[in-house]
Amino acid sequence: MIKVFRGIRQQLLTENKFSNYLIYAIGEIILVVIGILIALSINNWSEENKNRKQEAQILLQLKEEYQENLTELDLKISMRKEMFDAATRLLGYYDDSKSWTLADSVASDFTITFYTPTFNPVIGVTSELLSSGKLYIIENKRLKIMLTNWTGVSNRLIEYEEDLRSQTENHYNPYFKENHSYRNLFNGFWGNEKLDSKRKDKSDLIKELINDKNLEDYILSVASSIVITQKESEIVRKHITTLLETINLELNNK
Repeated sequence: MIKVFRGIRQQLLTENKFSNYLIYAIGEIILVVIGILIALSINNWSEENKNRKQEAQILLQLKEEYQENLTELDLKISMRKEMFDAATRLLGYYDDSKSWTLADSVASDFTITFYTPTFNPVIGVTSELLSSGKLYIIENKRLKIMLTNWTGVSNRLIEYEEDLRSQTENHYNPYFKENHSYRNLFNGFWGNEKLDSKRKDKSDLIKELINDKNLEDYILSVASSIVITQKESEIVRKHITTLLETINLELNNK
């Protein structure tokens, strides 16, 4: 084809038909430009098609990641609810000292208040998207923003959880160990003579716990922290569920 065009150009120049040659040259340039545009269009279409296939794969991975995060978060919300219920029952005993008993449920309530649940989200796919610069592959702008904001949203909850964990491990639990006996608290709980304590009867331990106002304050502090952390958990949960809804809509449109 190139030889044909070259032959035509030479013939026009030989015959001194400059005007015709000029028209031909312009036409040839236009054909070349059109060819380049077609090639670019095909290349862009191929690249766009590749990106859409990659996006669909990424969306499926994100869906799996955030479904796992939702399951993890719901477990921690449930644990903190259990902690709050136990703490409020114990505070109820302080409000009505006659209701105190050293039943297994009371020992169990104290144990539950020592929980330290922490949310450990999976961030593999999200982190890879943000660090590699491949977020552009995601077309949905709202989804992009939510993925970008995920670290900040989840980190706020983790900070609240860390405060609660620190409060329990560094103050509440050490205080109880220093001033009371776990063995006395769980006396009879094990149903095993070797584990049960004979050193203090239940009535004495009840008086000891009721009169410890510092212990009551620790329980109240834990309950208050749980309330704050649970509110932050609901914000994170809303973020995850909205992410999943958006992802599912995108997948259904593919």
